[in-house]
Amino acid sequence: CDMDGFYASVELLEHPELNHVPVAVCGNPENRHGIILAKNTHAKKYNVKTAETVWQAKKKVPGSSSSSA
Repeated sequence: CDMDGFYASVELLEHPELNHVPVAVCGNPENRHGIILAKNTHAKKYNVKTAETVWQAKKKVPGSSSSSA
């Protein structure tokens, strides 16, 4: 059971347009809590890891943006 991916899956239910791109649920970098909490399978393909910083994860994914839902 992939509970880590569960939170990303729930977010994708509200934003189905993101189903085919790497998505990560994370904290707020401005509040110094910018770590990855969950990610979808597309993000896992880029070796995005839970608990790594948002800036580290964004370096792994070409063309990543800082949009938030």
